Amino acid sequence: MITTLYRWRFLFLVFLVGLCALLWPGVRAGVQVDNSLAAWFLEDDPALVAYQEFQERFGNDEVVIIGVHDSTTLLTPGNSQRLRHLSLALEAHPAVAAVLSAGTTTVPTPNGLHAARPLLDSGATPAAARRYLSRRPTLRQQLFSPDYRTARLLVVLRASPNFDDQRGEILTQLRRITGAHVPRGSYWLGGVGVVYAGLNALSQQDFGLFLGLGYALMFVLIWLLYRNLWLLLYTLGIVSLATYVTLGVYGLLGYRLNLMTVLLPVIIILLGLMDALHVVNERNHLARPGSTGPADTLQALRNLARPCLATMLTTVAGFLALLSSPMAILRVFGVFAALGIGLCLVFTFGLGVLVLPYAAPSPRATRITSNRLVTFYELVLRHRRLATAASVWLVALGLWGATRLRADTYTLGYLPANHLVVHDHQALEAAWGPYLPLELLVEPRSGYSLASPAVLQAAAAFADSARTLRSAGQVFGFQSLYQAGLETRYGPRGGQLLGQASAVQDMDARLRQDYPQLLAQFVHQPSGTGRITVSGRMLSARQLTATTDTLLRMASHTLGPVARVRPAGYQPLYARITNYVTTSQTNSLLLSFLLVLGLVWVFVGNFRLAVLALIPNVFPVVVLLGVMGWAGIAMDTATVSIAAIVLSFCTDDTVHFIHAYREQRRRGLGPAAARHRTVAHVGPTIVLTSAVLFGGYAVMLLASLQTVFLFGLLTSLSIAAALYGEVIIFPLLLERFDRD
Repeated sequence: MITTLYRWRFLFLVFLVGLCALLWPGVRAGVQVDNSLAAWFLEDDPALVAYQEFQERFGNDEVVIIGVHDSTTLLTPGNSQRLRHLSLALEAHPAVAAVLSAGTTTVPTPNGLHAARPLLDSGATPAAARRYLSRRPTLRQQLFSPDYRTARLLVVLRASPNFDDQRGEILTQLRRITGAHVPRGSYWLGGVGVVYAGLNALSQQDFGLFLGLGYALMFVLIWLLYRNLWLLLYTLGIVSLATYVTLGVYGLLGYRLNLMTVLLPVIIILLGLMDALHVVNERNHLARPGSTGPADTLQALRNLARPCLATMLTTVAGFLALLSSPMAILRVFGVFAALGIGLCLVFTFGLGVLVLPYAAPSPRATRITSNRLVTFYELVLRHRRLATAASVWLVALGLWGATRLRADTYTLGYLPANHLVVHDHQALEAAWGPYLPLELLVEPRSGYSLASPAVLQAAAAFADSARTLRSAGQVFGFQSLYQAGLETRYGPRGGQLLGQASAVQDMDARLRQDYPQLLAQFVHQPSGTGRITVSGRMLSARQLTATTDTLLRMASHTLGPVARVRPAGYQPLYARITNYVTTSQTNSLLLSFLLVLGLVWVFVGNFRLAVLALIPNVFPVVVLLGVMGWAGIAMDTATVSIAAIVLSFCTDDTVHFIHAYREQRRRGLGPAAARHRTVAHVGPTIVLTSAVLFGGYAVMLLASLQTVFLFGLLTSLSIAAALYGEVIIFPLLLERFDRD
């Protein structure tokens, strides 16, 4: 096969050029970013279906909260005019469905409920507005803070098919509009969408920058080690082509980069560099003084065809184990990571016959590393008890730390403390209080409707209970519309009339006639479903789940006899990610270990050796999980994939080590001599690739974004642990369990 590939190498080159040209539209489309819910959840996921039903009933639930602040009071003619003009400018934006604020609120004239005027019209004095709001506490709570220094504007965004792609630009425009009407430093933007837009923008910027710097450092190190431009072209070509073709297919199939698939280049460079340097190392061992031509290159490729195919299959199997995940984003990531790994094998051999014959052998780095590694191995054998004890201690410490590991997600914590989104969030919570919406759906039981006095009173009682929670603030729902209307008509005590059927029926008719759009935001007439929004603090997924459970218990106590209550909107999806991450990590790791064990067993033909080979693969995963547990690093969407990456890294080196060891045994060497020869033969590649990859990923420690920092930190530590497992633990296991 290698000889045939060499004979047709230039035709292969033409094929590559044509393939790259055909895939260019896919690459251009694939590198676009899409972190929409469709990328994260399966189409038939019950949580996603429920969220889509909620949006169909009440529209887009994404709300931008804008806080406007004045150090003295907002009830001045100038501030009133500013709030009116800002509200109108925001309403005029095509992506905005509605703005609920003091600037858009209309109130009845003295003539009655039907004739309305703006709350902050030019004829109303600040004192009159204050008096009006003081008699209507439900309305005041939604518009101003108790000291009237902060006003809240709820900007309801319009749903659209490509809303997720446009979110960042829409928020930038809303911030620009606000800045044109309010002095700098006197306004803040908050909301789930604001946090995610900031996180997406910074993650793309930081990840692209530091991954690029890391790649540059890796190839600089390769140049310094081998001092050969052809070898540099060979390794760079494998990684670049595999990445390009993977992204091309990815884009042509309609996928876009997301928080997980942006890691595809990370996987490809790991496997691409490792197999490439194993080929280079093998050729350096075969090179004879004065030898020319492609003979050594072709023989090196023949020698490594079987182990490289085995590493590809075991690693592909590990990533395809992610198909067991309940998350669409992890399934897609596993499939295309597997594709990229397969392409690495193709280009390792395809470019091997094209490029490597032109590169003069450079055995210096291999020879120096080999000699030092053999010396180090002999030192380990002289102190095998100490090395064994250290290894057992590290495993025990890792397992103990893994028991402390928790699954959680706190998106705001990924941003640096000086980020604009973090500053706005802190200022908004300090001036206004909890502001993030947590949605609940209320479905009246048989014999009741949302306008039933019993349901309205129960909803009001639930709102009073919810406000006592430390993590909750204001509560506004369908019952609040009736309360506000009754207060408008009867004064501050109007809310007490929720139990009177005649007053409620009259108010229901007036709301349907005079405020149908406002009513539709909290009441879905066809299904008779009501909406209650609890303003909460920015919480982690685990904390959000606990808060939601508490709210549901309160709702069961107050609303339970007359209605069913369930969580709705985006927050349940956010909370469910934690459960999915835990399930995905557990299932995929267990399945991948079993697949790797089976494939290695088939490859080496010896079950005992296959089990021994699995141990150095497990060791860095244990270290990784232990470090995360001891350091308090949660297992979330930013860290869940690292274990799979570590497994792929270890499997590759382990298979090459086993292959070389078995070859030495077949040649008649005893176990001790075979281990020494294997360490000298394969060890240099393991050490050099580890050094190159460790240096590249350690660059990410300079990033300001926590996700990039953690990825660089944990990947670097895992690479170091994998090196320890391959050059210390695995040889010790062979020395102990594979004797003469």
